[in-house]
Amino acid sequence: MLNFDILIKNANILTMNSQMNTFENGFIGIEKDKIVYLGIEKPEATSKTIIDAKNNIVMPGLINAHTHSGMTMFRGVADDLSLMNWLNNYIWPLEDKFVTEKNIKTASKLAIAEMILSGTTTFNDMYFFTGVTAENCKDIGMRAVLGEAVIDFPASVKKTSEEYFLEFINEYENDNLIIPSIVPHSPYSCSEGLLKRIKKLSDEKNLPVHIHISETTDEVKLIKEKTGMTPVEYLDSINFLNEKTVAVHCVHLTDNDMNILKNRNVGIVNSPESNLKLASGIAEVPKMIKKGLTVSLGTDGPASNNNLDMFEEMSLTVKIHKALNDDSTIMNAKEVLRMGTINGAKVIGIDNITGSLEIGKKADLIIIDINKPHLTPMYDPYSHLTYSANGSDVDTVIINGKIILKNRKFTNFDLDKVMLDIKHISNEIIAYKNNGMK
Repeated sequence: MLNFDILIKNANILTMNSQMNTFENGFIGIEKDKIVYLGIEKPEATSKTIIDAKNNIVMPGLINAHTHSGMTMFRGVADDLSLMNWLNNYIWPLEDKFVTEKNIKTASKLAIAEMILSGTTTFNDMYFFTGVTAENCKDIGMRAVLGEAVIDFPASVKKTSEEYFLEFINEYENDNLIIPSIVPHSPYSCSEGLLKRIKKLSDEKNLPVHIHISETTDEVKLIKEKTGMTPVEYLDSINFLNEKTVAVHCVHLTDNDMNILKNRNVGIVNSPESNLKLASGIAEVPKMIKKGLTVSLGTDGPASNNNLDMFEEMSLTVKIHKALNDDSTIMNAKEVLRMGTINGAKVIGIDNITGSLEIGKKADLIIIDINKPHLTPMYDPYSHLTYSANGSDVDTVIINGKIILKNRKFTNFDLDKVMLDIKHISNEIIAYKNNGMK
């Protein structure tokens, strides 16, 4: 007889594996941090905890493949601006003043809570004081790929980051929840020498490199004026690109850029909501997929999105490309759900442990409550998840075999206190802005 720590029964299971297997009224057995049973036959087993899924949807947790978690404290602080105006005149000055270890502790905790509440079980982060974000992940039980953002200018917090991320990598090399990464902000904010040092360290430590590429026309113009090449061509010319590169945005790519990214096995992260809000443009996702690139999704930061709900990101992605291409068949629900799950895991280099429900993989899964008016009736679960569901439909979240959220309540986390702490920070930010940010 088997002995499970958790048994989920009566589950409408979407595995998101390579065969896209589904199981109606299925069972999932979890032992420690792994899935050890999956199927429609009731297992001969005892279990410490039994969860009756009540024929709700059970699926892999969503993968937010690009965000800036600590920016929750800047949510809505400077909207309806161009990207460079937003960065240069608001975000970077505010970061210089308010990005402190104490504030990031609170802000990233809020982000983790928001992501879990909307079904994300892994996120790939680009921000500062990564150590405190890692501590929050460990305390709450969140899986994350984390790296200290490295940038040559303009704020002091960024100038000291290169030494800090080395310490972080050494501390979390063999952790069961935290995967270290290296995070140069972009080719326009990092020198060639810095990018080469980062690539060398990535090769030595076998770590992912998380970077913004070709987000705006201004960025492409700047790099072309400086190097005579597109950002992708420039990065390739210094041997920066490979299968460890997580290329974010990629809004303005030439055919040659796409070919280079495909040949170097670079993973792509699209952030459509942020790109639309900042008028950065719309990435040619269907074309990338047709060329054989692996494309995933990320919310970008809560200051430019302005939320961290991956269900919104998936829904917008498939709809916008149908309209843009005047072709309702160009993308479909199953495809975009793969972008939000297993593709995200592939792009950030952890598809061997998560991103799909399979025996031997980590028990990272979510239960979607379909007993809602907007989810009734249900003919096709993939369609519902893409076109009808939202983050608030997530009822239960299990990460690394631990129940983190049940009946939309955290099992080990005081969300009210964190929200109150964020309000105190926002009052300080308001006072600073009203004083001319001096």
